[in-house]
Amino acid sequence: MNLFAPLPPDFDQLAHAVRLLRGADFGVEPDLRTVGERTYAAFEAVGFQAHHSPALRQRHWRHLPYALWLGPERGLAQQPELLRHYGAVILPQALDSRRPLHWGRALLHAYFQQFKPQDPVFGQVAQWAQDYFLHPRIWQALAQTQANGLLRLLGPLRALEPGVGPQAMADDILALPPERSLVQWQAQQGLTDHFWLNPFSQAAFVCATQAPLEVRRTPAYVKRLCEWALHAPGTAQQRFRYPICRDELAWALLSPWFDTPPPPEMQHLLLAELLRLLGDPRQDTAGWLGVRREAIETASRWLTARALDACFALLSRSGDPHAPWRRAFWEAYFQAGHILEAWLVVGEAVAEEWAALPEEPPLGQYGRILGPVAPHQSLLMVRMGGILFCDWSHDGRLRAIAAQHKQAPKLYQASYPLVALRFPTALNLNEGQSDDPGLLHLHSAEGGWQDAARRFIEKHLGIAMPLAQLLPVQAG
Repeated sequence: MNLFAPLPPDFDQLAHAVRLLRGADFGVEPDLRTVGERTYAAFEAVGFQAHHSPALRQRHWRHLPYALWLGPERGLAQQPELLRHYGAVILPQALDSRRPLHWGRALLHAYFQQFKPQDPVFGQVAQWAQDYFLHPRIWQALAQTQANGLLRLLGPLRALEPGVGPQAMADDILALPPERSLVQWQAQQGLTDHFWLNPFSQAAFVCATQAPLEVRRTPAYVKRLCEWALHAPGTAQQRFRYPICRDELAWALLSPWFDTPPPPEMQHLLLAELLRLLGDPRQDTAGWLGVRREAIETASRWLTARALDACFALLSRSGDPHAPWRRAFWEAYFQAGHILEAWLVVGEAVAEEWAALPEEPPLGQYGRILGPVAPHQSLLMVRMGGILFCDWSHDGRLRAIAAQHKQAPKLYQASYPLVALRFPTALNLNEGQSDDPGLLHLHSAEGGWQDAARRFIEKHLGIAMPLAQLLPVQAG
């Protein structure tokens, strides 16, 4: 099984430099993985005694870095004598060749694509690349071309030093002015889109996630890190660049706010970016695979608060007569930490009206009711402990069902048949005083329905809340 992805296409500026030196078009970039396999086969055919064999051509030596790592325990990295000859004899001779930059390409690809600083053979590759590209002849050759970006990457940014390069790249990107894009940074260095997918770039991204706390609290940092994390935005290939770094990304963005809630604008930015990159942690568990519990719980709590806010905004806009009392009731339980999940479900007419509003709905997160319901009617689904509460607006009832009951509707669905939301239940919020177990929102200003619901919650969940805390401040 191959452990390494195929090497990326060539760097733009380096290819241009080679074209200038050769005086001819460089041609179509080959499949470098295939080149590596062929190179390995050529050395294998002579028993890896290549420096004694006239059967090998110059291109086999030139392509040797492509064949260093081809799989577990397979590759020329397992041939120390061969590597010593390459470093001590072949590379010095290449410096005096007619096309020295042509030899350097394989070294750069091997360094960036196989970046693994703990590997001793990689350490050799890094040293070879440093010695080769910082040699006066190579540096002069690059300076005489249009490869200024490569000069900056290998020089001031010290990319060929494994212990320094990733951090230097991260610092350089995070220091970009907000109006500069990563595409512009990429062009400045003379790189292609594929450069972002190599392990060196991933290591630099991890360095960026470890920026100081005061930096990670800024909107500019959030936007830049998320721009870096998204590959091929706006195309069919759009995806999170570094799936193995989900935890680092989520932790970098959320941990600054574990103890101090962010300003509303900052929270909105964080949630919008995390939903775009990783999905909703309450729905898309695969997108948050490996992320630490504290980060998942923080994002989920914020999304639950947004669901409540969306519900109350909708109730106020649609003229629900009990909107202020519903808000006070559910917000009190949420602020006390008892509401674990919340989801808003609306009728088709409400969804169409809401989507047409000039201002953006709060993250657009809600489900739709499939079936005829009263105009403007909506449903707030709230889970507290093992009970799911379904609170219908506009003279609807508050109902409750065991969250694990087979007829309990599932949270976070995009749509719900109306029949699935009108479930029978043995949980009676009226304390047996009505044939219908659902609780009407009667006497809101006096705390009528709130007191009945409060007693039900205390009886079934052991959560005690005084009635005064469940009423709006002016009413309480």
